[in-house]
Amino acid sequence: MFKTSFKRTSVIVFCFGLLIAYMPEITSDIDKDNSKQKIGFFGPMKSFDTAQTTFEKLSNGGMRATIYHEAMKGVTVEHLRWWFENIDKMTTFNGVDFNGIEIPRYHLWHPHDHIEVYWKKKILDENGRVSAGSIMHIKETFGGNLVDESVLITRFDDQEYNFQLGMFGIKGGELIHAYEDSPEGVLFMTQLTISNDNPIFGNLITWLVTKFLVNEEILKAWMQHNIEESGESENFIPTLYNYYN
Repeated sequence: MFKTSFKRTSVIVFCFGLLIAYMPEITSDIDKDNSKQKIGFFGPMKSFDTAQTTFEKLSNGGMRATIYHEAMKGVTVEHLRWWFENIDKMTTFNGVDFNGIEIPRYHLWHPHDHIEVYWKKKILDENGRVSAGSIMHIKETFGGNLVDESVLITRFDDQEYNFQLGMFGIKGGELIHAYEDSPEGVLFMTQLTISNDNPIFGNLITWLVTKFLVNEEILKAWMQHNIEESGESENFIPTLYNYYN
């Protein structure tokens, strides 16, 4: 009986410890101007209605947001893979040439929301490409929410670039980037799922994350952010790829 009680207490302490450790810095209010079209480095950023979107609530209490973006004109899969691998570097590109001041490349993607990104751990395959097991740290805002956390890369190839959200190996969600070449440019799909599929603690972890960390409003604010940043890709990624290669 004592052992059973001790185990239950340990589980409760562990779960609340996880909640505190996992919690990103976020504000409670959603930016009321989030739906307004923003101006990026290259002019008006894409609006929400330029993409095909779905939002669903999962049977275990989790949530999933899926975005099919407009084709990225002039962008190839090779461009996009190179961008994700080198997203942490600097550039002097000013929108016209490379005679500007040095700025983080990450800021070109979204000057309003992006703060910092860097590789904490970089694992290369036999071809020198970044592969699964690498860890990236992301610091950005969307809809008034600040995200400052590390993500584990779970897949990185010519079809998908995916990473797991969480802490201490405990999964809180997953972000999938799927892409393929087409005559119009890269076809790009992003899907963010907030859920843990562990058969024992999965539902509890999912409840904690959706209750205290990522609610429906925050996930929809992320959708707006993702449409804006992805829409900027065609304006500079091919140019940077050609210049630095």
